[in-house]
Amino acid sequence: MAYFETSSIGLIIALLNVATFLLLVYIFLEQVADKKSALLNALDRIFTPILKPLRRSLPEWRVDTAALILAVILQMIVFVMKRWYR
Repeated sequence: MAYFETSSIGLIIALLNVATFLLLVYIFLEQVADKKSALLNALDRIFTPILKPLRRSLPEWRVDTAALILAVILQMIVFVMKRWYR
């Protein structure tokens, strides 16, 4: 766990974890928030360009599967980075 203290790898892992958290908030707000929500609109502007290619290739369901897949991919990257830089 020393990579969190001394290297840039820790910073990258932290940023990926924050991005995953914001993505999960985005998924939640898409389901429950009003479409006029300022936070939802801000997160939508951030994540829509990233999610658009995934959304084209995946079927539409009630939950945004592209966002869920992206969250899993981000956490897989974090997992690999933690294993690689022990």
